[in-house]
Amino acid sequence: MAWGGSLNKDGSDHLRNLREADKAIKFLEGLKRELTDKEKQVVSDTINIIVNRYTKESKNESQTLK
Repeated sequence: MAWGGSLNKDGSDHLRNLREADKAIKFLEGLKRELTDKEKQVVSDTINIIVNRYTKESKNESQTLK
């Protein structure tokens, strides 16, 4: 890693999942341009679910490291 450390399997899996979530969010943001207002709201809600899940996981992991 850039900071010179190494990650265990859980850390590596978490980073991999974050990259996949980022790709999904980018795709959904692009898709919103083609949708109706009602559909855009559903996509926005989905994006919020993804963001909230990984924000919560990141907070839990940082507290575990302390």
